[in-house]
Amino acid sequence: MTELKYWLWLSLSLHQNSRKITTLLERFDTPLDIYNAKKEDFYGFENLTPRDVRQLANKNLKKTETVMEDCRKLGIRIMTFDSPYYPKRLANIFDPPYVLYVKSRERLDLNETLPIAVIGTRKSTPYGRAVARQLSEDLARAGVLVVSGLARGGDGAAHMGALRGGGKTVAVLGCGLDTVYPPEHDELCLAVAENGMVISEYPPGTAPLQKNFPVRNRIISGLAAGMVVTEAPGRSGTLITASNALEQGRDIFAVPGNITDPNYAGCNQLIQEGAHLVTSALDVISEYREEYIHIFEKAVQTEHTTVTEISGGNNVPREENAGDTPTASKAPKIIHEIYQNLPDEEQKILDCLSITPTHVDTLSEKTGLRPEVLNATLTMLEMKGLIKQIAGRHFLLNV
Repeated sequence: MTELKYWLWLSLSLHQNSRKITTLLERFDTPLDIYNAKKEDFYGFENLTPRDVRQLANKNLKKTETVMEDCRKLGIRIMTFDSPYYPKRLANIFDPPYVLYVKSRERLDLNETLPIAVIGTRKSTPYGRAVARQLSEDLARAGVLVVSGLARGGDGAAHMGALRGGGKTVAVLGCGLDTVYPPEHDELCLAVAENGMVISEYPPGTAPLQKNFPVRNRIISGLAAGMVVTEAPGRSGTLITASNALEQGRDIFAVPGNITDPNYAGCNQLIQEGAHLVTSALDVISEYREEYIHIFEKAVQTEHTTVTEISGGNNVPREENAGDTPTASKAPKIIHEIYQNLPDEEQKILDCLSITPTHVDTLSEKTGLRPEVLNATLTMLEMKGLIKQIAGRHFLLNV
């Protein structure tokens, strides 16, 4: 806990500026050594401003302790660079975040699985969202950890697909974990935290400022072994994230699109420049078959959907609903194993439901689940196609 306090102090003092922290750690061994250093010890660092020096000379830990207390109240864990759970791939990028704020139902070791980032433009088409959902579902079903940014469009669709596939997914935010952005992804964010992990390098209270998102994109790519671009115009933030991935030495995959469609100009450009062309999840997993043979074998055994099948040839899929959240009646049934290994919360809810609609308040009373857990679990069950919701927050079994 003591070492954590000084990691946090250092991060807050330099406003999460990884490159400045790296420079200091090259001279001082630990954050505690930096904390104990005198003001004059910070002179001569070219990338430190006079304000930075004043901040580092301020040994008051009140702000640090306030953030730690806020995290405790909000159920947020603080993961530092020296933690055994810190993602090794992320640790090896040029400018790693030295402090990560984490929300998850259970501790998830990102070093034990194959993480793949799936991203797409915020201004996505119905086809682009359908592709992101289906590819992520098939990846998750095989055991791949899907990483994305919870943004509107392709990112949100990727998280939904991973959850529908019964897998784990990680959402990287550009704000504090006490804020969900975009706000319409509130329940999706809860579902991700219940079945994966939501992370940020920004402390609680940090607003979703525009400048934060290009910075957080390096974390999305840094966590992953490879990145799938499902839809991207010629000039977009999605391509910037792909550039980060290239700089970090990650494999780049891209879904091809109609050459007359400006929303796919970026994807087609990436393929021209050497990105792997993707028509199915197996195209991605095959690149890692030697290291993750168990995932490859499961992907081969599991029926997977190609991009052509998603589009129905030349037909663009219809919107699932106005909010782009899959309804239970249209969500595909998940594989048999998931029915046999439901989390306790999901089983509690199913035990209380029948073909007769039950109000959410009644479910709350019968299950005893906290409201945030109940809502997140209901969302998961809807995505899995096990239940459906009708007017007035009533739920029933989807039979």
